[in-house]
Amino acid sequence: MSFAAQNLVAFVELLETQPSLFSQENFAELEKLISPIPDDIEKISIAIAAWCQQYPNILTEQLALLQNQDNNNHRKPGSEQTNANIPKFKLDKRNILNSIQQSSLAAKEVKKTHNH
Repeated sequence: MSFAAQNLVAFVELLETQPSLFSQENFAELEKLISPIPDDIEKISIAIAAWCQQYPNILTEQLALLQNQDNNNHRKPGSEQTNANIPKFKLDKRNILNSIQQSSLAAKEVKKTHNH
């Protein structure tokens, strides 16, 4: 898997597992950032990586997930562990935007339940 693909898989995992790291403004920024980009994994990955540079807490978690992916790729020969880095979805612009939107909704729900 290319670094761009690994980066996007880690970012989507971050969106899905830690939506509270992102503000609603972050979700809006990401949608606005990605929407005009062609459906090109390299270009989307570069844009997201640049965006993450502005948010140290998101960047730190992103890098931790990438490190975990890297560690999972270095298993012993003959190991029965499957490649955990194979995405559970097709890695394309539409699915990345869907993940952003779903995480935005999840973050709103978490805030609603904490505010009651």
